[in-house]
Amino acid sequence: MSQTPVCHFPEIKFHYYTIIPHRSEPLVLLLSGEDGWILPHFVPVEQHFGAVGHINRAMQAQLGIEVTVLRCVYHHLNRQKYLQRVYALENHSSSWNPPAWGRWVSRYELNQLKLAVPEHLDLLKAWFDEAEGVAIREGDVPWAIPGWFDLASGWIHEQLNRQRLGALSAIEQLKAWKLACVLRVKTTAGNVYFKATPALFAREPQLTQALTKYYPAHLPVVLAADFEKRWILMRDVGGKILQQVPDILMWEAALRRFAQIQIDSVQHLDSLIAQGWLDMRLDRLASQIHLLFQDALREPEIAQLLAFAPQLAALWEELAQLGVPHTLVHGDLSPRNIYFTGDNYIYFDWSDSCISHPFFDTVRFLYEIEMELTDVPDARTRLRNAYLEPWAVYEPVERLISAFDLCSQTLVSLYQAILDRRLTANLEGSVKWESFAPVRFYIKRLIFQVATYLQLSLRGVY
Repeated sequence: MSQTPVCHFPEIKFHYYTIIPHRSEPLVLLLSGEDGWILPHFVPVEQHFGAVGHINRAMQAQLGIEVTVLRCVYHHLNRQKYLQRVYALENHSSSWNPPAWGRWVSRYELNQLKLAVPEHLDLLKAWFDEAEGVAIREGDVPWAIPGWFDLASGWIHEQLNRQRLGALSAIEQLKAWKLACVLRVKTTAGNVYFKATPALFAREPQLTQALTKYYPAHLPVVLAADFEKRWILMRDVGGKILQQVPDILMWEAALRRFAQIQIDSVQHLDSLIAQGWLDMRLDRLASQIHLLFQDALREPEIAQLLAFAPQLAALWEELAQLGVPHTLVHGDLSPRNIYFTGDNYIYFDWSDSCISHPFFDTVRFLYEIEMELTDVPDARTRLRNAYLEPWAVYEPVERLISAFDLCSQTLVSLYQAILDRRLTANLEGSVKWESFAPVRFYIKRLIFQVATYLQLSLRGVY
């Protein structure tokens, strides 16, 4: 947890604007510019989904003001690859005053000012409606509500005091989006991380704490948790994320260890389900395939799947016949969610975890290494084989490879489409652009994969 992964999109030009309110009055900060009054803004270097620490730091550097992000209120990418985002912030500097080139502006002054970005006028009017109680946003995650950060900070300090850990820095906001809020504080015993989850992942703190009892060496140390508020406080695991380790031997060892954890988890299956893990075993997944087809009239891509329904059912049954048992599935296994500490591997961020077929995890993992280990010949094959080695206690390696390839060529996209349909259907709020794995993407990939698979089958390749 000591590094935050950053994504770069060189073909897209980013520009961020911020709505900074007055601490006690319904006023917003505007700055004077050459083309009129403008919201505080900057061009970001970091564009990782949900990362907001750079936004807070930019406003501190520009204006000397302490802020945290509440939510993104505007997101638009035009045909020229220009992406504009506007973020609503919370002001934590009670005695701060605007610089000489800035001023606090009321709703009634907006129409008398020339805005450098005219489309921001409607955004600001909507913001004033909320600030003055004229409009109420339904479904916001708790951390998008003013005052939440102070409540969470108070709880963090209370837990640190109970652990006799002294805070050596202010609490820093790292991420804030629909799926999580992550804070960090430096203490006398190293960094400590706080995570809050939405209602969709209500049981993540409880399930994470439960897993630490089974596999304490391979999960972060949990210092405290509030199950009702969906809060969890964890020690920094140290080390490096696997993504930053260039040695493929370390990657192979990480996947072997993860497979061993999954195999060991088979004995806890009934207990895990009783504790609240989402049951996504193959028979339950099969019963949800029809939900995708229900949208056929609205989604042409999904309608195309109807022609492949018999073949999909046959492939699904083929995987079910394999002797590999259902077990614990991470749900978002990637080289960003594994830490290498020199002699151990720590697996974290279990918000998407469930009980299902284990191969789905590593198939997704291998999809994400296209830009990693580029200098290693046959990296994908080596990692697949390393993961499958422990599973040879259930089936011969040849059958394992065949089933794994079946997952990678067709079924993982169906699995992901089912899960992400559930995810997007239950997201709180209306800002859907933040959904990191849209169903349509997996549907399109599934159509291509099934068609390709069937063509190769006809040629006798499979």
